[in-house]
Amino acid sequence: MGKLPVVAVAGGTGVLGKEIVRALLDPQFRSKYQDVILLTRNANSPSALEGISKGAIAREYSTDNSQSIANALNGVDILVNVVAPVDKEFENKIAAAVTSPSSNVKLYLPSEFGVEHYLHDFKHAVWGKKKAHVEAVSGRKDLKLCLVFPGLFTEYSIGPWLGFNTKEGKYEFIGSGDTPVSFTSIVDIGNAVASALANIPIQSFPEKLYFSGDPVTLRQVAELMKAAGANEVEVSNLDLVEYKAKTISTESDPAACLRFLMAEGKINNEKNDNELVNPGGKLWKWRTMKEYAQETRGRPWANL
Repeated sequence: MGKLPVVAVAGGTGVLGKEIVRALLDPQFRSKYQDVILLTRNANSPSALEGISKGAIAREYSTDNSQSIANALNGVDILVNVVAPVDKEFENKIAAAVTSPSSNVKLYLPSEFGVEHYLHDFKHAVWGKKKAHVEAVSGRKDLKLCLVFPGLFTEYSIGPWLGFNTKEGKYEFIGSGDTPVSFTSIVDIGNAVASALANIPIQSFPEKLYFSGDPVTLRQVAELMKAAGANEVEVSNLDLVEYKAKTISTESDPAACLRFLMAEGKINNEKNDNELVNPGGKLWKWRTMKEYAQETRGRPWANL
């Protein structure tokens, strides 16, 4: 057997990053890696210390110093990047680090972890930055890239930013609300990434991974929330064509775009890699929207 790979997570103290670090350190996956490294700007932050207490190794870096990022990646074979792409300074320096001739990184998962924006028929600055970063790291021919698309985060989607006013029980759908949407829990995303890295050889790693924790329609979401305690939910609909035209003409918040993308069926990972990372659902149970509805009593983010 060859040397086990060293895995690093940039942004490992964030919402999704913590789940990926947790999963990498889970006993069912941990034995497949030599070390799990948490890249952070502050190794003494509560989130970093939590990861350290579970077995991660923390390495600090500074966005003001390109060399510090290169040093933090010393000996790293696999890099998972979950730093928000709005941090352009970091994105540029991480791209320079992983494409450097001295880099040891063999597999890189860039900061995607959302919707498959390569399907979009419009331009947006946020997804444009993601594309630019992938292009910037594609020049190193011996570097494997894998883009991960889990759809929408279950725990961060049923809120007013996507038309779900759970506080007042008013849901506004773009289009009919009858198109399936892939919702995936951040816990499941962590498990899926850890499982893929543990069980798929680097040389065989796919260029893209799609996950779909629970594909449900927005109308089904409304029914699940009602049954879980929301009681009555008032549903209204906006015309898809008009809403999309207005939204893309104003370069608005990405959440506004997600609303019409749901209606267009472009956040439905019907063909996915669930079975690849979790054969027969035997490694863990994918979290359902029904379970989330019950946990939040049908009113997630009602106190926002």
